[in-house]
Amino acid sequence: MSQVLILEPSKATALFIQITLQKAGFDCDHASTYEGAQELIAANDYFVGLSSMVLDGVDYGMGIDLLLEHRIPAIAVTASLDDHVLRALSNKNIVDYVLKKPDQAEYIARIVSRVYKNQGVKVLIVDDSASVRDWVTRILKRQGLTVLQAEDGVDATKVFYTNSDIKLVLTDYNMPEMDGLRLTAHLRSIRSMDELSIIVLSSDTKSRTAPLFLKQGANDFIQKTASIEEILCRVNSNLEFLELIQASRDRANKDFLTGLWNRRYFFEYGEPLYEQLILGGRELCVVILDIDHFKKVNDTYGHDAGDEVLKEFSALLADYVGDAGLVSRFGGEEFTIVLDGVPADELIDFLEEFRVLVEGFSVEFKGQVITITVSIGATANMDESLTAMISRADDKLYEAKGSGRNKVLCDW
Repeated sequence: MSQVLILEPSKATALFIQITLQKAGFDCDHASTYEGAQELIAANDYFVGLSSMVLDGVDYGMGIDLLLEHRIPAIAVTASLDDHVLRALSNKNIVDYVLKKPDQAEYIARIVSRVYKNQGVKVLIVDDSASVRDWVTRILKRQGLTVLQAEDGVDATKVFYTNSDIKLVLTDYNMPEMDGLRLTAHLRSIRSMDELSIIVLSSDTKSRTAPLFLKQGANDFIQKTASIEEILCRVNSNLEFLELIQASRDRANKDFLTGLWNRRYFFEYGEPLYEQLILGGRELCVVILDIDHFKKVNDTYGHDAGDEVLKEFSALLADYVGDAGLVSRFGGEEFTIVLDGVPADELIDFLEEFRVLVEGFSVEFKGQVITITVSIGATANMDESLTAMISRADDKLYEAKGSGRNKVLCDW
């Protein structure tokens, strides 16, 4: 869901915001009146809304209130930021405010994108004061974040272990059982700075406190006297940092065309997994797949069509494998899977089902329907090494292709 509601009486301003957000990849609906917005909200789901503070026929700020009544994160659109406006905004549980100026385009796209990305992002608030936890929770929920709470470091550790997808922790310093400094050191021993952001939100004013936390691995330090605006800016900056790191990692480890993991990452992931499963006496299977006669697809329909086939086949394969293993593109039309979620005695059936699925699969490209088949080689023999398993699976793939293609062969 990427729909945005723009509630703005000025057609010129609404068009400017709409074009800005469409360039960022969002679908926009526009209402120029309060009543029009009510109708759109009744008929659609919006992950965020932008509303002018002034609308014809209703009181000042009622557009924002309408969005909040329907639990739509709200961004205020205003022509000025005088004291009257700022006082009114401070009493609204809004995500943020933007000015009706062309130079605000980049920030508008950024804050809307932030709310969109925040859907499902978990943040943990750690403080021995329930009122502080609730205050920070309300602030962060404005941004669409999923907020968890803990009353001290020990409680936080329990929450963290049952929610491994937490992206950001905001912690107090002085707490019973385990204080914020010890918690920071503990969390940092589990997750690195490019995987988890830790922000300290403390009332401690000693000059040494912030450096102590930063040396233990905290990403940021904020005084509890900071404004809501500052807290939100720091939170957003830390989340954006994590996303930039993840994007950089993806560029290094993912295939640019299909979005699957690349050959390099396959070995980085597969080698430790192989060693871990060998030590634990558990099973691992390696599979190599090759799209049959792929050169013919390129020669007949063109390389753009071939690229589309690769992308859609990759999506089909990744969706089919799911959490049972890791799928990578080894190169060209060849793909590799390391499976740790499929027992060896179920491997043939698992792969045969996918082969049949591909047989009935087609790709439409510029009015033409392209069908393909796939040859599959696999092994569940873990006697030597991951490299040896790949070689065995490759031998079976070669055998499958040499004996007619569109079949599954496995080395036990």
